Amino acid sequence: MSDIPESLKRVVERNPEVEHFVRGLPNLGKNRVTGEFSPEVAKINDAFGLYGNELYALENDRIRNRSSRSLGGGSPMRTKAFPLCTEELVRTITEDGLSDYPMAAGDEKSREIITDYLIQEGFKSNSGVNKDNIIFTVSTTHAFNIISSIIARPYDVILMTGPNYGLFTFVPERASGATVEVLPLSAEDDWYVNPSKLAKRIDELNAELKTKYEGKLDYTPRVVAFLNENPHNPLGKVMGESKKEILEGIGDVCLDRGVFVIDDLIYRDLSYDRDNIAKPMQSYPKYFDNTISIMGLSKSYGLASIRSGMVVANEIIVRAIRNNIFQTMDSSPVLQGRALAGAFNATPRRNEEYKKYFNPIIEEYKYRLELLKAMINGLDSIKDPKLRFNIEKDIRGYARGFDLRQVLSGIPGVDFVSGTIPESGFFEMLDFSPLRNKVAENGRVISDEKELLKYMYEQEKIKLILGRSISWPNSEDLVGRVTTALPREDIVEHFSAMNRCLRKLK
Repeated sequence: MSDIPESLKRVVERNPEVEHFVRGLPNLGKNRVTGEFSPEVAKINDAFGLYGNELYALENDRIRNRSSRSLGGGSPMRTKAFPLCTEELVRTITEDGLSDYPMAAGDEKSREIITDYLIQEGFKSNSGVNKDNIIFTVSTTHAFNIISSIIARPYDVILMTGPNYGLFTFVPERASGATVEVLPLSAEDDWYVNPSKLAKRIDELNAELKTKYEGKLDYTPRVVAFLNENPHNPLGKVMGESKKEILEGIGDVCLDRGVFVIDDLIYRDLSYDRDNIAKPMQSYPKYFDNTISIMGLSKSYGLASIRSGMVVANEIIVRAIRNNIFQTMDSSPVLQGRALAGAFNATPRRNEEYKKYFNPIIEEYKYRLELLKAMINGLDSIKDPKLRFNIEKDIRGYARGFDLRQVLSGIPGVDFVSGTIPESGFFEMLDFSPLRNKVAENGRVISDEKELLKYMYEQEKIKLILGRSISWPNSEDLVGRVTTALPREDIVEHFSAMNRCLRKLK
Protein backbone atom coordinates (compact mmCIF):
# COMPACT_ATOMS: atom_id res chain seq x y z
CA MET A 1 0.00 0.00 0.00
CA SER A 2 3.03 2.28 -0.16
CA ASP A 3 1.85 4.02 -3.35
CA ILE A 4 -1.57 5.17 -2.08
CA PRO A 5 -2.39 8.32 -0.07
CA GLU A 6 -2.33 8.22 3.70
CA SER A 7 -6.06 8.91 3.71
CA LEU A 8 -6.74 5.68 1.77
CA LYS A 9 -4.40 3.73 4.03
CA ARG A 10 -6.54 4.72 6.99
CA VAL A 11 -9.64 3.42 5.18
CA VAL A 12 -7.95 0.07 4.52
CA GLU A 13 -6.75 -0.19 8.13
CA ARG A 14 -10.33 0.19 9.32
CA ASN A 15 -11.78 -1.96 6.53
CA PRO A 16 -9.11 -4.50 5.53
CA GLU A 17 -11.59 -6.43 3.36
CA VAL A 18 -11.51 -3.64 0.74
CA GLU A 19 -7.78 -3.79 0.03
CA HIS A 20 -8.20 -6.46 -2.66
CA PHE A 21 -10.92 -6.96 -5.27
CA VAL A 22 -13.18 -9.96 -4.65
CA ARG A 23 -14.85 -11.44 -7.72
CA GLY A 24 -17.99 -12.80 -6.08
CA LEU A 25 -20.17 -11.60 -3.21
CA PRO A 26 -19.29 -8.42 -1.33
CA ASN A 27 -18.20 -8.74 2.28
CA LEU A 28 -21.12 -9.95 4.39
CA GLY A 29 -20.08 -7.87 7.38
CA LYS A 30 -19.80 -8.65 11.08
CA ASN A 31 -21.71 -8.30 14.32
CA ARG A 32 -21.81 -4.60 15.13
CA VAL A 33 -20.96 -5.12 18.82
CA THR A 34 -18.86 -8.27 19.13
CA GLY A 35 -17.12 -8.13 15.75
CA GLU A 36 -17.93 -11.82 15.25
CA PHE A 37 -21.11 -13.39 13.98
CA SER A 38 -22.99 -15.73 16.33
CA PRO A 39 -22.27 -19.46 15.78
CA GLU A 40 -25.33 -20.05 13.59
CA VAL A 41 -24.67 -17.04 11.39
CA ALA A 42 -20.94 -17.83 11.23
CA LYS A 43 -21.82 -21.18 9.62
CA ILE A 44 -23.97 -19.43 7.06
CA ASN A 45 -21.20 -16.92 6.40
CA ASP A 46 -18.76 -19.78 5.78
CA ALA A 47 -21.14 -21.46 3.34
CA PHE A 48 -21.80 -18.26 1.40
CA GLY A 49 -18.07 -17.68 1.27
CA LEU A 50 -17.73 -20.90 -0.70
CA TYR A 51 -20.76 -20.25 -2.92
CA GLY A 52 -20.02 -16.61 -3.64
CA ASN A 53 -16.22 -16.48 -3.75
CA GLU A 54 -14.11 -19.59 -3.16
CA LEU A 55 -15.62 -21.64 -5.99
CA TYR A 56 -13.96 -19.41 -8.56
CA ALA A 57 -10.56 -20.76 -7.52
CA LEU A 58 -11.68 -24.20 -8.77
CA GLU A 59 -12.02 -23.13 -12.40
CA ASN A 60 -10.12 -25.37 -14.79
CA ASP A 61 -9.74 -25.89 -18.51
CA ARG A 62 -12.91 -28.01 -18.60
CA ILE A 63 -15.15 -25.16 -17.42
CA ARG A 64 -13.17 -21.95 -17.80
CA ASN A 65 -15.01 -20.63 -20.85
CA ARG A 66 -18.42 -21.99 -19.88
CA SER A 67 -21.17 -19.83 -18.41
CA SER A 68 -22.05 -20.57 -14.82
CA ARG A 69 -24.93 -23.00 -14.35
CA SER A 70 -26.38 -21.18 -11.37
CA LEU A 71 -29.24 -22.87 -9.59
CA GLY A 72 -28.96 -20.70 -6.50
CA GLY A 73 -30.21 -17.31 -7.63
CA GLY A 74 -33.00 -15.47 -5.84
CA SER A 75 -34.44 -13.57 -8.80
CA PRO A 76 -37.96 -14.52 -9.87
CA MET A 77 -38.98 -15.72 -13.32
CA ARG A 78 -38.31 -13.04 -15.91
CA THR A 79 -41.62 -11.37 -16.74
CA LYS A 80 -42.88 -7.97 -17.70
CA ALA A 81 -43.72 -5.70 -14.79
CA PHE A 82 -47.27 -5.63 -13.47
CA PRO A 83 -49.06 -3.25 -15.89
CA LEU A 84 -50.43 -0.88 -13.25
CA CYS A 85 -46.96 -0.52 -11.76
CA THR A 86 -45.55 0.36 -15.17
CA GLU A 87 -48.25 2.95 -15.71
CA GLU A 88 -47.51 4.57 -12.35
CA LEU A 89 -43.77 4.64 -13.03
CA VAL A 90 -44.22 6.17 -16.49
CA ARG A 91 -46.70 8.73 -15.14
CA THR A 92 -44.31 9.67 -12.35
CA ILE A 93 -41.24 10.21 -14.52
CA THR A 94 -43.21 12.24 -17.10
CA GLU A 95 -44.98 14.58 -14.69
CA ASP A 96 -43.56 17.92 -13.66
CA GLY A 97 -43.25 17.27 -9.91
CA LEU A 98 -39.97 15.36 -9.86
CA SER A 99 -38.12 18.51 -8.88
CA ASP A 100 -39.75 18.37 -5.42
CA TYR A 101 -38.30 16.35 -2.59
CA PRO A 102 -40.67 13.65 -1.31
CA MET A 103 -41.49 13.06 2.34
CA ALA A 104 -39.49 10.73 4.57
CA ALA A 105 -42.50 8.45 4.99
CA GLY A 106 -43.13 8.35 1.25
CA ASP A 107 -45.76 9.83 -1.03
CA GLU A 108 -48.96 10.49 0.96
CA LYS A 109 -51.38 9.80 -1.88
CA SER A 110 -49.73 6.43 -2.52
CA ARG A 111 -50.09 5.52 1.15
CA GLU A 112 -53.78 6.42 1.05
CA ILE A 113 -54.27 4.21 -2.01
CA ILE A 114 -52.47 1.31 -0.32
CA THR A 115 -54.59 1.76 2.82
CA ASP A 116 -57.69 0.84 0.79
CA TYR A 117 -55.88 -2.27 -0.48
CA LEU A 118 -54.90 -3.35 3.03
CA ILE A 119 -58.49 -3.01 4.22
CA GLN A 120 -59.67 -4.98 1.19
CA GLU A 121 -57.17 -7.75 2.04
CA GLY A 122 -58.46 -7.97 5.60
CA PHE A 123 -55.88 -5.97 7.56
CA LYS A 124 -57.62 -4.86 10.77
CA SER A 125 -56.52 -2.69 13.68
CA ASN A 126 -58.52 -1.89 16.81
CA SER A 127 -58.03 1.80 16.00
CA GLY A 128 -58.50 1.42 12.23
CA VAL A 129 -55.87 1.03 9.52
CA ASN A 130 -54.75 4.33 7.99
CA LYS A 131 -51.96 5.84 5.89
CA ASP A 132 -49.85 6.46 8.99
CA ASN A 133 -49.51 2.69 9.43
CA ILE A 134 -47.54 2.55 6.15
CA ILE A 135 -44.03 3.61 5.24
CA PHE A 136 -41.96 2.97 2.13
CA THR A 137 -38.44 1.59 2.01
CA VAL A 138 -35.86 0.77 -0.63
CA SER A 139 -36.62 -2.97 -0.66
CA THR A 140 -37.76 -5.34 2.08
CA THR A 141 -34.10 -5.92 2.98
CA HIS A 142 -33.78 -2.20 3.69
CA ALA A 143 -36.96 -2.46 5.78
CA PHE A 144 -35.62 -5.40 7.78
CA ASN A 145 -32.36 -3.55 8.43
CA ILE A 146 -34.17 -0.55 9.87
CA ILE A 147 -36.61 -2.69 11.86
CA SER A 148 -33.72 -4.65 13.36
CA SER A 149 -31.96 -1.45 14.42
CA ILE A 150 -35.15 -0.13 16.03
CA ILE A 151 -36.44 -3.10 18.01
CA ALA A 152 -33.22 -4.87 19.03
CA ARG A 153 -30.38 -3.93 21.36
CA PRO A 154 -26.99 -5.64 21.53
CA TYR A 155 -27.34 -9.31 22.55
CA ASP A 156 -31.12 -9.32 22.08
CA VAL A 157 -32.32 -12.22 19.92
CA ILE A 158 -34.25 -12.23 16.68
CA LEU A 159 -35.55 -15.73 16.09
CA MET A 160 -35.89 -17.28 12.63
CA THR A 161 -36.84 -20.70 11.36
CA GLY A 162 -34.31 -23.17 10.08
CA PRO A 163 -34.31 -23.33 7.09
CA ASN A 164 -34.54 -19.62 6.34
CA TYR A 165 -33.54 -16.92 3.88
CA GLY A 166 -29.85 -17.12 4.72
CA LEU A 167 -28.94 -13.56 3.75
CA PHE A 168 -31.49 -12.20 6.26
CA THR A 169 -29.61 -13.81 9.14
CA PHE A 170 -26.78 -11.31 8.79
CA VAL A 171 -29.05 -8.29 9.04
CA PRO A 172 -29.85 -8.06 12.78
CA GLU A 173 -26.26 -8.74 13.80
CA ARG A 174 -24.91 -6.03 11.49
CA ALA A 175 -27.69 -3.56 12.25
CA SER A 176 -27.83 -3.65 16.03
CA GLY A 177 -25.44 -6.24 17.43
CA ALA A 178 -28.35 -8.55 18.14
CA THR A 179 -28.01 -12.32 17.90
CA VAL A 180 -29.86 -14.55 15.46
CA GLU A 181 -31.10 -17.88 16.78
CA VAL A 182 -32.98 -20.61 14.96
CA LEU A 183 -36.20 -22.54 15.48
CA PRO A 184 -35.66 -25.83 13.61
CA LEU A 185 -38.56 -26.96 11.46
CA SER A 186 -39.19 -30.66 11.03
CA ALA A 187 -40.91 -33.24 8.87
CA GLU A 188 -43.07 -34.33 11.82
CA ASP A 189 -44.74 -30.88 11.69
CA ASP A 190 -44.96 -31.04 7.89
CA TRP A 191 -42.31 -28.30 7.88
CA TYR A 192 -44.67 -25.70 9.36
CA VAL A 193 -43.94 -23.72 12.51
CA ASN A 194 -45.14 -25.58 15.60
CA PRO A 195 -46.43 -22.92 18.04
CA SER A 196 -45.68 -25.08 21.09
CA LYS A 197 -42.07 -25.53 19.99
CA LEU A 198 -41.87 -21.81 19.26
CA ALA A 199 -43.04 -21.01 22.81
CA LYS A 200 -40.54 -23.44 24.30
CA ARG A 201 -37.67 -22.03 22.23
CA ILE A 202 -38.48 -18.43 23.21
CA ASP A 203 -38.71 -19.37 26.90
CA GLU A 204 -35.42 -21.29 26.76
CA LEU A 205 -33.60 -18.45 25.06
CA ASN A 206 -34.96 -15.86 27.48
CA ALA A 207 -33.84 -18.01 30.42
CA GLU A 208 -30.37 -18.40 28.90
CA LEU A 209 -30.08 -14.67 28.26
CA LYS A 210 -31.15 -13.85 31.82
CA THR A 211 -28.56 -16.22 33.27
CA LYS A 212 -25.81 -14.91 31.02
CA TYR A 213 -26.42 -11.15 31.17
CA GLU A 214 -28.52 -10.20 34.19
CA GLY A 215 -26.59 -7.68 36.28
CA LYS A 216 -23.88 -7.30 33.64
CA LEU A 217 -25.74 -4.75 31.50
CA ASP A 218 -28.23 -2.03 32.33
CA TYR A 219 -30.91 -4.22 30.71
CA THR A 220 -31.51 -7.93 30.30
CA PRO A 221 -31.38 -9.05 26.65
CA ARG A 222 -34.38 -11.04 25.45
CA VAL A 223 -36.05 -12.46 22.37
CA VAL A 224 -37.54 -9.40 20.71
CA ALA A 225 -38.90 -10.75 17.42
CA PHE A 226 -39.80 -13.83 15.43
CA LEU A 227 -39.42 -13.64 11.64
CA ASN A 228 -42.52 -15.30 10.23
CA GLU A 229 -42.10 -15.93 6.51
CA ASN A 230 -45.51 -16.54 4.97
CA PRO A 231 -45.18 -18.04 2.41
CA HIS A 232 -42.03 -19.59 3.77
CA ASN A 233 -38.67 -18.99 2.17
CA PRO A 234 -37.34 -21.42 0.95
CA LEU A 235 -39.90 -24.16 1.64
CA GLY A 236 -42.87 -22.42 0.01
CA LYS A 237 -45.25 -23.44 2.82
CA VAL A 238 -48.36 -21.26 2.92
CA MET A 239 -50.36 -20.39 6.01
CA GLY A 240 -53.70 -19.34 4.57
CA GLU A 241 -57.20 -19.96 5.87
CA SER A 242 -56.57 -23.71 5.87
CA LYS A 243 -53.66 -23.27 8.30
CA LYS A 244 -55.02 -20.35 10.31
CA GLU A 245 -54.77 -22.34 13.56
CA ILE A 246 -50.99 -22.39 13.17
CA LEU A 247 -50.95 -18.68 12.40
CA GLU A 248 -53.11 -17.91 15.42
CA GLY A 249 -50.87 -20.08 17.57
CA ILE A 250 -47.80 -18.12 16.46
CA GLY A 251 -49.64 -14.85 17.10
CA ASP A 252 -50.69 -15.84 20.62
CA VAL A 253 -47.26 -17.18 21.60
CA CYS A 254 -45.53 -13.99 20.50
CA LEU A 255 -48.15 -11.61 21.91
CA ASP A 256 -48.09 -13.32 25.32
CA ARG A 257 -44.28 -13.04 25.49
CA GLY A 258 -43.88 -9.51 24.17
CA VAL A 259 -42.18 -10.74 21.01
CA PHE A 260 -42.83 -8.91 17.74
CA VAL A 261 -43.92 -10.95 14.74
CA ILE A 262 -42.11 -9.69 11.65
CA ASP A 263 -44.51 -10.95 9.00
CA ASP A 264 -42.62 -11.34 5.72
CA LEU A 265 -45.27 -11.45 2.98
CA ILE A 266 -43.00 -10.94 -0.02
CA TYR A 267 -44.04 -14.25 -1.70
CA ARG A 268 -47.77 -13.89 -0.89
CA ASP A 269 -48.90 -13.28 -4.47
CA LEU A 270 -47.10 -16.41 -5.68
CA SER A 271 -49.29 -18.75 -3.62
CA TYR A 272 -50.27 -21.57 -6.00
CA ASP A 273 -53.73 -22.16 -4.52
CA ARG A 274 -55.48 -18.89 -5.30
CA ASP A 275 -58.22 -19.76 -2.79
CA ASN A 276 -55.70 -20.20 0.02
CA ILE A 277 -53.14 -17.43 -0.33
CA ALA A 278 -51.05 -16.47 2.69
CA LYS A 279 -53.07 -14.84 5.47
CA PRO A 280 -51.46 -11.73 6.98
CA MET A 281 -50.99 -11.79 10.75
CA GLN A 282 -52.39 -8.25 10.79
CA SER A 283 -55.76 -9.52 9.58
CA TYR A 284 -56.32 -10.23 13.29
CA PRO A 285 -56.91 -6.96 15.21
CA LYS A 286 -55.41 -8.34 18.42
CA TYR A 287 -52.09 -9.05 16.66
CA PHE A 288 -51.91 -5.85 14.58
CA ASP A 289 -49.85 -3.73 16.99
CA ASN A 290 -47.52 -6.63 17.81
CA THR A 291 -46.86 -7.34 14.12
CA ILE A 292 -44.56 -5.60 11.64
CA SER A 293 -45.45 -6.63 8.09
CA ILE A 294 -42.97 -6.26 5.26
CA MET A 295 -44.11 -6.32 1.64
CA GLY A 296 -42.63 -5.48 -1.72
CA LEU A 297 -42.51 -5.95 -5.48
CA SER A 298 -39.33 -7.99 -5.97
CA LYS A 299 -40.58 -11.57 -6.06
CA SER A 300 -44.01 -11.27 -7.63
CA TYR A 301 -44.47 -8.11 -9.67
CA GLY A 302 -41.50 -8.24 -12.06
CA LEU A 303 -39.78 -5.28 -10.41
CA ALA A 304 -36.87 -6.63 -8.38
CA SER A 305 -34.53 -4.13 -9.97
CA ILE A 306 -36.25 -1.01 -8.60
CA ARG A 307 -35.90 -2.20 -4.96
CA SER A 308 -39.30 -1.22 -3.63
CA GLY A 309 -40.62 -2.29 -0.24
CA MET A 310 -42.95 -1.14 2.50
CA VAL A 311 -43.73 -1.69 6.15
CA VAL A 312 -47.17 -1.91 7.76
CA ALA A 313 -47.08 -1.43 11.52
CA ASN A 314 -48.25 0.48 14.56
CA GLU A 315 -47.57 4.20 14.15
CA ILE A 316 -44.80 4.09 16.78
CA ILE A 317 -42.79 1.71 14.57
CA VAL A 318 -43.57 3.79 11.47
CA ARG A 319 -42.37 6.96 13.22
CA ALA A 320 -39.12 5.27 14.20
CA ILE A 321 -38.54 4.09 10.62
CA ARG A 322 -39.36 7.57 9.34
CA ASN A 323 -36.75 9.07 11.67
CA ASN A 324 -34.17 6.56 10.47
CA ILE A 325 -34.89 7.34 6.81
CA PHE A 326 -34.66 11.07 7.46
CA GLN A 327 -31.37 10.72 9.30
CA THR A 328 -29.73 8.44 6.74
CA MET A 329 -31.16 9.35 3.32
CA ASP A 330 -33.47 12.32 3.98
CA SER A 331 -36.54 10.93 2.21
CA SER A 332 -37.99 7.89 0.52
CA PRO A 333 -37.80 7.87 -3.33
CA VAL A 334 -41.15 8.72 -4.86
CA LEU A 335 -40.85 6.01 -7.53
CA GLN A 336 -40.94 3.24 -4.92
CA GLY A 337 -44.21 4.43 -3.42
CA ARG A 338 -45.90 5.03 -6.74
CA ALA A 339 -44.95 1.54 -7.98
CA LEU A 340 -46.28 0.04 -4.75
CA ALA A 341 -49.55 1.91 -5.18
CA GLY A 342 -49.78 0.50 -8.69
CA ALA A 343 -49.50 -3.03 -7.30
CA PHE A 344 -51.47 -2.64 -4.08
CA ASN A 345 -54.74 -0.80 -4.65
CA ALA A 346 -58.40 -1.71 -4.32
CA THR A 347 -59.64 -0.62 -7.74
CA PRO A 348 -61.77 -2.94 -9.90
CA ARG A 349 -59.19 -2.64 -12.67
CA ARG A 350 -56.42 -3.84 -10.38
CA ASN A 351 -58.46 -6.92 -9.50
CA GLU A 352 -58.94 -7.68 -13.20
CA GLU A 353 -55.29 -7.08 -14.10
CA TYR A 354 -54.18 -9.13 -11.09
CA LYS A 355 -55.88 -12.26 -12.41
CA LYS A 356 -54.68 -11.72 -15.98
CA TYR A 357 -51.12 -11.17 -14.76
CA PHE A 358 -50.73 -13.82 -12.08
CA ASN A 359 -52.74 -16.75 -13.45
CA PRO A 360 -50.24 -17.53 -16.26
CA ILE A 361 -47.27 -16.84 -13.98
CA ILE A 362 -48.53 -19.30 -11.38
CA GLU A 363 -49.27 -21.90 -14.05
CA GLU A 364 -45.75 -21.52 -15.46
CA TYR A 365 -44.17 -21.92 -12.02
CA LYS A 366 -46.25 -25.05 -11.46
CA TYR A 367 -45.19 -26.39 -14.85
CA ARG A 368 -41.51 -25.74 -14.17
CA LEU A 369 -41.86 -27.58 -10.86
CA GLU A 370 -43.23 -30.59 -12.73
CA LEU A 371 -40.39 -30.27 -15.26
CA LEU A 372 -37.91 -30.36 -12.37
CA LYS A 373 -39.66 -33.45 -10.96
CA ALA A 374 -39.11 -35.16 -14.31
CA MET A 375 -35.45 -34.12 -14.36
CA ILE A 376 -34.90 -35.46 -10.83
CA ASN A 377 -37.21 -38.48 -10.61
CA GLY A 378 -37.45 -39.37 -14.30
CA LEU A 379 -40.13 -38.79 -16.91
CA ASP A 380 -42.08 -41.82 -15.65
CA SER A 381 -42.85 -39.89 -12.45
CA ILE A 382 -45.18 -37.64 -14.48
CA LYS A 383 -48.52 -39.43 -14.67
CA ASP A 384 -50.72 -36.93 -16.49
CA PRO A 385 -50.44 -37.84 -20.23
CA LYS A 386 -50.71 -34.29 -21.59
CA LEU A 387 -48.24 -32.90 -19.05
CA ARG A 388 -45.87 -35.77 -19.71
CA PHE A 389 -46.04 -35.14 -23.46
CA ASN A 390 -45.17 -31.45 -23.03
CA ILE A 391 -42.36 -32.13 -20.58
CA GLU A 392 -40.83 -34.81 -22.80
CA LYS A 393 -40.96 -32.39 -25.71
CA ASP A 394 -39.08 -29.77 -23.67
CA ILE A 395 -36.48 -32.26 -22.48
CA ARG A 396 -35.83 -33.62 -25.96
CA GLY A 397 -35.64 -30.09 -27.33
CA TYR A 398 -33.25 -28.67 -24.73
CA ALA A 399 -31.09 -31.60 -23.59
CA ARG A 400 -28.76 -31.25 -26.54
CA GLY A 401 -25.36 -32.89 -26.15
CA PHE A 402 -26.48 -35.11 -23.25
CA ASP A 403 -27.34 -38.80 -23.06
CA LEU A 404 -31.10 -38.53 -23.49
CA ARG A 405 -31.77 -41.98 -22.02
CA GLN A 406 -30.02 -41.01 -18.81
CA VAL A 407 -31.69 -37.62 -18.66
CA LEU A 408 -35.16 -39.11 -19.07
CA SER A 409 -34.52 -41.64 -16.31
CA GLY A 410 -33.69 -39.02 -13.66
CA ILE A 411 -30.69 -38.39 -11.40
CA PRO A 412 -29.62 -41.35 -9.23
CA GLY A 413 -29.05 -40.48 -5.58
CA VAL A 414 -31.04 -37.24 -5.70
CA ASP A 415 -34.62 -36.58 -4.64
CA PHE A 416 -36.79 -33.84 -3.20
CA VAL A 417 -36.61 -33.51 0.57
CA SER A 418 -39.68 -35.40 1.75
CA GLY A 419 -42.67 -33.15 2.42
CA THR A 420 -41.15 -30.00 0.95
CA ILE A 421 -42.83 -29.71 -2.45
CA PRO A 422 -43.60 -25.97 -2.46
CA GLU A 423 -47.04 -24.36 -2.32
CA SER A 424 -45.66 -21.01 -3.40
CA GLY A 425 -42.62 -19.37 -4.96
CA PHE A 426 -39.82 -20.93 -6.96
CA PHE A 427 -37.42 -22.68 -4.58
CA GLU A 428 -37.10 -26.43 -4.12
CA MET A 429 -35.09 -28.43 -1.60
CA LEU A 430 -33.13 -31.39 -2.99
CA ASP A 431 -31.70 -34.22 -0.92
CA PHE A 432 -28.27 -35.47 -2.03
CA SER A 433 -27.64 -37.56 1.11
CA PRO A 434 -27.33 -40.92 -0.74
CA LEU A 435 -24.22 -39.47 -2.44
CA ARG A 436 -22.32 -39.10 0.84
CA ASN A 437 -18.88 -40.78 0.78
CA LYS A 438 -19.01 -41.44 -2.95
CA VAL A 439 -15.71 -40.74 -4.74
CA ALA A 440 -14.98 -38.72 -7.88
CA GLU A 441 -12.45 -39.60 -10.57
CA ASN A 442 -10.00 -37.06 -9.17
CA GLY A 443 -10.25 -38.61 -5.71
CA ARG A 444 -12.56 -36.00 -4.19
CA VAL A 445 -14.74 -37.64 -1.54
CA ILE A 446 -18.28 -36.31 -1.17
CA SER A 447 -18.00 -36.14 2.60
CA ASP A 448 -20.28 -33.12 3.08
CA GLU A 449 -22.23 -30.43 1.24
CA LYS A 450 -19.19 -28.29 0.56
CA GLU A 451 -17.35 -31.14 -1.15
CA LEU A 452 -20.46 -31.88 -3.21
CA LEU A 453 -20.67 -28.28 -4.37
CA LYS A 454 -16.96 -28.14 -5.19
CA TYR A 455 -17.28 -31.32 -7.24
CA MET A 456 -20.29 -30.11 -9.25
CA TYR A 457 -18.63 -26.76 -9.89
CA GLU A 458 -15.28 -28.13 -11.09
CA GLN A 459 -17.05 -30.69 -13.28
CA GLU A 460 -19.97 -28.73 -14.75
CA LYS A 461 -19.80 -25.21 -13.24
CA ILE A 462 -22.97 -25.88 -11.27
CA LYS A 463 -23.80 -23.67 -8.29
CA LEU A 464 -26.58 -24.09 -5.75
CA ILE A 465 -27.33 -22.91 -2.22
CA LEU A 466 -26.11 -25.33 0.44
CA GLY A 467 -28.29 -26.45 3.33
CA ARG A 468 -25.88 -24.88 5.78
CA SER A 469 -26.36 -21.54 3.96
CA ILE A 470 -29.99 -21.52 5.10
CA SER A 471 -29.78 -23.15 8.57
CA TRP A 472 -30.93 -26.58 7.44
CA PRO A 473 -31.97 -28.25 10.72
CA ASN A 474 -30.21 -31.61 10.24
CA SER A 475 -26.45 -31.30 9.76
CA GLU A 476 -26.24 -34.95 8.66
CA ASP A 477 -28.26 -34.25 5.53
CA LEU A 478 -26.69 -33.24 2.23
CA VAL A 479 -29.25 -30.79 0.89
CA GLY A 480 -29.33 -27.91 -1.54
CA ARG A 481 -31.76 -25.18 -2.51
CA VAL A 482 -32.42 -24.78 -6.23
CA THR A 483 -34.64 -22.45 -8.23
CA THR A 484 -37.24 -23.03 -10.94
CA ALA A 485 -37.36 -19.34 -11.83
CA LEU A 486 -34.94 -20.22 -14.63
CA PRO A 487 -36.19 -20.55 -18.23
CA ARG A 488 -37.30 -24.06 -19.20
CA GLU A 489 -34.25 -24.54 -21.40
CA ASP A 490 -31.92 -23.71 -18.50
CA ILE A 491 -33.71 -26.07 -16.14
CA VAL A 492 -33.28 -28.90 -18.65
CA GLU A 493 -29.68 -28.02 -19.52
CA HIS A 494 -28.45 -27.40 -15.97
CA PHE A 495 -30.01 -30.52 -14.49
CA SER A 496 -28.86 -32.62 -17.45
CA ALA A 497 -25.36 -31.46 -16.58
CA MET A 498 -25.94 -32.38 -12.95
CA ASN A 499 -27.18 -35.79 -14.06
CA ARG A 500 -24.02 -36.33 -16.11
CA CYS A 501 -21.56 -35.38 -13.41
CA LEU A 502 -23.27 -37.17 -10.50
CA ARG A 503 -23.42 -40.42 -12.47
CA LYS A 504 -19.59 -40.41 -12.52
CA LEU A 505 -19.38 -40.81 -8.75
CA LYS A 506 -18.43 -44.24 -7.52
